[in-house]
Amino acid sequence: MRLSLQCVGLAAVFGIVLLSGAPAVAGRCGTQNPLHCGLDEQTDPPTLPGGTGGCTEASLAASPLFPGTGHCKPGDTEVIYDLGAPFPDNGHPGDAAVVGATSFATIRAGTTSPCAHMVDTVDPKPCPDPQLCPGDPNDPNAPVPQPEGAIKVGITGYLIGCWSKPSPHHNCRDLRVYTKAVCLHLAHQTLGPGCSKAGSIDCANVSTEQVAVDVPGGSNRRLCPPNDPNTSCRGTRFNTGDPGIRFRLGGFCSTNNCASPGVAPDVDPVDTCDSAWGATNLGYNRPPGRGINQPGWYDWKTGSFKVDLTSPKSTCGPLGECLSQHAGVPWDLRVVAVPRPGQALPCVGDGSSCDPNSCF
Repeated sequence: MRLSLQCVGLAAVFGIVLLSGAPAVAGRCGTQNPLHCGLDEQTDPPTLPGGTGGCTEASLAASPLFPGTGHCKPGDTEVIYDLGAPFPDNGHPGDAAVVGATSFATIRAGTTSPCAHMVDTVDPKPCPDPQLCPGDPNDPNAPVPQPEGAIKVGITGYLIGCWSKPSPHHNCRDLRVYTKAVCLHLAHQTLGPGCSKAGSIDCANVSTEQVAVDVPGGSNRRLCPPNDPNTSCRGTRFNTGDPGIRFRLGGFCSTNNCASPGVAPDVDPVDTCDSAWGATNLGYNRPPGRGINQPGWYDWKTGSFKVDLTSPKSTCGPLGECLSQHAGVPWDLRVVAVPRPGQALPCVGDGSSCDPNSCF
């Protein structure tokens, strides 16, 4: 049975396999990906207002995983991650930099769009951010103005990982993330101050809320034990030994413009639409240092990981009209995945101090 969302630990050397099928471009959205509007807390059968298309327990339970089974590949072990919890502290000073990190998306408008001058007024905001707004070097206590044309929103949802057994040769593992095993729920916030109208659309009151589900086209990457478990439990890449975790998803099908956003989201017969996000290379740091690009971080002690990507994202309907859906403006996407409590997690092995409390 799949457990409830929160945080816990995970550990052992592993690699990552993101599965199912060949990359889909134009076909990322379609009849195989219906519109998703609803609260994450919606029950089955529904007892809350709105639709049933959020990142719910029912949608998690329906994930197809290993083709035709609804389970991990035989021999693999399932671990469920919450995307709405902060990165936990494992107690190692060498891993302090990642503690408290949370999932978010920074949504950006095209420079000639109706929302080119929008300003974020709701936490979390784009700044403080050392790249977007370094502040006044002569007065570190001076208030930092938010950049125009950007809004940062939190993300909730889930990710289901299927872990292989450790390799007998290098003690690394593969993590398989199948199609429809990732659900991202971008929080509701109106585009707000600074937006003008797009024809009859009042852009200031258009919602940022989206529900995005991964589509076929992923690939494997392998993760291995930490280089020095006495100082850090950060996982390393296979072959190079460099700290990091990375994986590729074929993309996402993202639902935009649900009615009653944030309160009782449901499909609007006129405005709700879906938009295809391209191949999503999380934690690759390509090109290096662009936006928030950096190598990913996997913590063997808690089993949590963080991956980042700056890349363009498309939108549609009123949201697309307000942001200019074809502007090619890069968004920031950070996914912080924390295992649900009560699960066994991958072991590093050999009695490592980075092993979680319960591991396989």
